[in-house]
Amino acid sequence: MPIIKLSNCELFKVQNKSSYIIIGLLLVATFLLGRISTKIRITEQPSNQITKQEETEEEKTAKFAPPKKDVPEVKFFVMSFCPYGNQAEAGLKPVFELLREKVNWQPVYIVSDAKKSCEQRCANSVYDQDRCQQLVDAGQVPDMDTCKKYFPYNDEETCLKENCQSLKEGELTSLHGEQELNQDVREICAWNLSEQKKWWDFIEKVNANCDSTNADSCWEKQAEEVKIDVAKIKDCQNNQAGALLEKEMAETERYQVSGSPTVFINDTLYQGGRAPEDYKLAICAGFTQAPPECETVLGQQTEAPVGGCQ
Repeated sequence: MPIIKLSNCELFKVQNKSSYIIIGLLLVATFLLGRISTKIRITEQPSNQITKQEETEEEKTAKFAPPKKDVPEVKFFVMSFCPYGNQAEAGLKPVFELLREKVNWQPVYIVSDAKKSCEQRCANSVYDQDRCQQLVDAGQVPDMDTCKKYFPYNDEETCLKENCQSLKEGELTSLHGEQELNQDVREICAWNLSEQKKWWDFIEKVNANCDSTNADSCWEKQAEEVKIDVAKIKDCQNNQAGALLEKEMAETERYQVSGSPTVFINDTLYQGGRAPEDYKLAICAGFTQAPPECETVLGQQTEAPVGGCQ
């Protein structure tokens, strides 16, 4: 094959033409790479947003992080006729039905020394015009006359004389009166003497059908309907009430609880929502290794509620 020789001029033309071609190819490649890079950025951006949303949801459910235990402990402090405590019981019941013996459940009833509680209430029952005005301005009470009903005494001594003088040291009380205190005892007895499933059913029926004005005559029917032994509950109430209530009061003092409901999971205060899914997520966060039941969704999560019985 013959060898073709080019002159310097011809060689320069070829090289120059080749340079233009190479430069042109480089420009095309740069343009295409830019388009590809843009497409990559466009397709990655929504993916990053999804990841961020998923992390936000995880952060939302991970806000409550109690210590881990093989069998989580749930203590819930209530009063038998506090509507907010009843709300918490209604939220916890489906979680109990889901997890059963995988969790150590423990209701605790908030009772107090009657004389000490009366003295504390008297200290907070004295009318103060400036305080009432602040409450009215904040919209917490509608007007000054209403505020006076909340603080009906001109001095603490009058309140103590009218309400606390006749009370004896060591007498126990519950916020909503004597029948609530009696029902507290009965519910403690039912917990100690019955299957837990029956206890939850009993509580649900009492909360729906009884109140602090009729509990002493109302509770028996509710117990009978869920197959709880009424005679055993009565015997327990008659013979163990004092010791049981002292134990409850000691537990509320140990945990420094004054309001119903108050829930501790693995000795960590829980302050989230009161729907079943809220409680389920919080309790499942307390497992060393969460059981498969924790994957079950019990409805929607809710915001942390406002309200309690003090």
